[in-house]
Amino acid sequence: MILQLNQTALLFIQLLVMLRVFAVKPEENNRVMLAFRGDPVTLTCNISEKNASQISWTNSRSVFQYSIQLNRTFSNFSSNRLKITPELPTKLIIVSAQPEDEGLYTCSITDLDGLHTITWNLTVSENPEESISSKYFTFILPSAIGFLLCGITLAVFFYRKMMMRTLNQDPVQDQFPPHSGEEAAHSQPQGGTALCTNNKRSSQYMERLNLIYGHF
Repeated sequence: MILQLNQTALLFIQLLVMLRVFAVKPEENNRVMLAFRGDPVTLTCNISEKNASQISWTNSRSVFQYSIQLNRTFSNFSSNRLKITPELPTKLIIVSAQPEDEGLYTCSITDLDGLHTITWNLTVSENPEESISSKYFTFILPSAIGFLLCGITLAVFFYRKMMMRTLNQDPVQDQFPPHSGEEAAHSQPQGGTALCTNNKRSSQYMERLNLIYGHF
C-alpha cells in the first residue's frame, strides 16, 4: 500500500513537471564528451539546486528521478557500471565506459523558474595504446610460438641423434681385443708350462748320456 502511494506521488510530480515544461521553455545546454573504453566517466549537472524540487537523469533506455520534496527515488537503470546516488543526485558516474554506453545523457533540474537541462553526447572509442598493444601482441604471438616449436623440434632431433650414436658405440667397444697386459697375463702360464717341459726333457737326456758313457 505504501509503495503504491509513493508511485502515485511520483506520477503526480511528473505530471506537474510536464505542465511546467509546457508552460515554461526549458533552458538547454548541449555538450559533447569523448571517452576511451574502460575509462571512468563522470557527468556533473552543475545547475543550481536552489529551490529545486526534482532532479532527473535520462538516456535512451533508462530514467532516474529524485524528488527532493518527498525524498523519494525512482530508477530503472540496470547497469552495474552506472551509478547515481540520492546523496549526490547531480552526478552520474560510469565506472568503466563501454561502447554500449554511448548516447545522449540528459540531466534535468526543476525549480520555481522552470526546467533546466544539460545534455551530453557521449562517444566511447578504443584506447589507442591498447589497440596498438593488441595488434603488436597478435603479430608477435604466432611468430614466438613458431620459433618455440622449431626450437623444441631441433632439441628432440639432436637428442635422438646423440642417443643413437651412444647405442652404436657400445657394441664396438665390446669387440675390441684385450689389452696387452691381459694378453701377457693369459699367455704367461702357457709359456711357463712349455719351459718346464723342456727343462725336464733336457734333464732326462743328460741322465741317459751319463748312463751310457758311465759303462765305459
